[in-house]
Amino acid sequence: MDNYNIYRHKPAAGGNANKLVVFLHGYGADGKDLIDLANPFGMALPNASFISPDAPHPCAMSPQGRQWFPIEEIPQGAVKASLSLLDLIENEAKKLYLSFKDVILIGFSQGAMMSMQCLLINQKQLCAIIGYSGALRQENIDSANDQILNGKHKFSDTPILLVHGEQDEVVPFQSLEKSKNLLNKIGFNPQTLSRQNLAHGIDPEGISKGMEFLKSLN
Repeated sequence: MDNYNIYRHKPAAGGNANKLVVFLHGYGADGKDLIDLANPFGMALPNASFISPDAPHPCAMSPQGRQWFPIEEIPQGAVKASLSLLDLIENEAKKLYLSFKDVILIGFSQGAMMSMQCLLINQKQLCAIIGYSGALRQENIDSANDQILNGKHKFSDTPILLVHGEQDEVVPFQSLEKSKNLLNKIGFNPQTLSRQNLAHGIDPEGISKGMEFLKSLN
């Protein structure tokens, strides 16, 4: 398993966690980029513990940042990287006496692809996924063929929220509809939110929608 530096945030309510939320940062960033989202999301899930690991590899294009996999390896790189990440998540959940069913993945950009890839290939069901400014390709779906029976993924009832800015200059806005359609084809029913004037980022409305989504899981 890769060695990860992890930023942490304890449950807002104190005491033991009943959920583990894992933030997955974008290409060239690191874990501290998203950990502050534990403050608003902690209001939605006061009994959740939050972690935000650094991706395991230095970023080729931004030496101060990290990458889950090289950008030229999209989309296959996500498959291999997800296997290592799922080991980390399982270990972190066990420390809290939780299982994958108690784990929520919240990813941005490359981290959003990682979130969806983990959902697709994991042998156990996750609680929910939120993907900000992410993208899926057919190859990501194909990597999960052993999980798809009669055209339907065995965990297709997992709640998913996908949020994307219409002015995104890094991951094209059309990725939102493409990702939704790919997931629909194997039985998932993701919620989506498009943000009219948003570029490649997460805005307050996207956070509010994420909080609303998380509250609905209780």
